[in-house]
Amino acid sequence: MPSSCFIRPAALAFSALAVIFASLEVFAEAHHDRKLTDLTYIGSHNSYKRALHPKLMRWLNRIDTKTAEALDYSHPPLTTQLNLGLRLFELDIFYDPEGNLYQDPLGDAWLFRDESFSTKHSQALQMPGFKVLHAQDVDFRSHCITLAECLSEMVRFSTENPSHVPIVITFNLKSQTIELPGFTVPLPFNQTALKALQRTIIDHLGLGRIFRPTALQGRWTSLAAAVENNGWPLIETLRGKFLFVLDESEETLNPYSALLATPGPHIFFKTPPMGHPDAAILILNDPIQQSAEIRQAVNKGYLVRTRADADTLEARINDSTRRDAAFSSGAQLISTDYYQADPRFEGRYEVRFENGGYVR
Repeated sequence: MPSSCFIRPAALAFSALAVIFASLEVFAEAHHDRKLTDLTYIGSHNSYKRALHPKLMRWLNRIDTKTAEALDYSHPPLTTQLNLGLRLFELDIFYDPEGNLYQDPLGDAWLFRDESFSTKHSQALQMPGFKVLHAQDVDFRSHCITLAECLSEMVRFSTENPSHVPIVITFNLKSQTIELPGFTVPLPFNQTALKALQRTIIDHLGLGRIFRPTALQGRWTSLAAAVENNGWPLIETLRGKFLFVLDESEETLNPYSALLATPGPHIFFKTPPMGHPDAAILILNDPIQQSAEIRQAVNKGYLVRTRADADTLEARINDSTRRDAAFSSGAQLISTDYYQADPRFEGRYEVRFENGGYVR
């Protein structure tokens, strides 16, 4: 078994989890001279995601088996993940300024309203604000259906554990249209949407909890110059903080780039290519094909996010190739759907460090 992972039964005793969690924060306290780039995080991909309703999964399997298999994973609530020791998360968000846009998903109608949505979720969907789900009308079940709910969970944890190592949250801005009859058409992420997104986060966290790009750049001419010459701050100075990342192309983020020229505060790190003036965090999701690029970026001082698995493929056949490549690449942020093994799959594929934890 590779030394880079540790596989144990899913039913861990609470005391064991407490030891792992405590060791994580003791580690942070004991290494005052380490920078953020000296840590490696294992975190969750589509962190909010609940499993599709079984009836909907069976229906989708008959229509498109490959898509059904790719969507056949889930996570526990964010608070559970935080208590396990995860500090890297990903949220997919949809802009819904008037409310009600995602109130009646087609997939729920296909199930004849078979309790797919709780009353709480239905009420939340009626309210204006950003919604958190994977794919409109199909993969719409979420532990925190609104961004406000997700942020509130994380703030509660942070308040109760103020010396935690920094929590990194990446956002996918969902505006893709599914070209099928009756599917909801998402709204674009223009400047108005991005301003509202910043305001929602600041309202829930307060600026004091957010580590912003301007703090990293300091007096350097660009973020890239700051990273390559000065590096990231010490963990000690980032305890209790959050970093927010927009995982989108430069073209998609043109409205945000224009917004940066206006008075702030601006809270998001973008993810342009290495060497771009705004580059500080890179998204290089294939640790096999992009291994050389990841190593080069890490050596230059960038923070890099990669993925240990995708679309449930590795878990179904217990293939550790991509996971091991992610560990050996040097990327500091490693996303997975399997920080706990799925007991349905033989081999119990799992992504953890050798001590069973999620930060090293």
